[in-house]
Amino acid sequence: MTAQENLAKLKKTSILMNFVKKNNGAWGHDQWETLCEAISSKGYKPIDFDQVGVALEEKKSKFLNA
Repeated sequence: MTAQENLAKLKKTSILMNFVKKNNGAWGHDQWETLCEAISSKGYKPIDFDQVGVALEEKKSKFLNA
């Protein structure tokens, strides 16, 4: 799979929104790194973590505006 395909697959899961909810919409660098490691360990490789960050911010926005 390509990085783009893995990103699309990741976006269809609840992983990112669960992370946002668990951290109540706010997290630091250590939590971000833990999330990146978890995503990689779940087989989403290769993946563009800059784009994961964009997707995560979209989920955060939905969470905070809900």
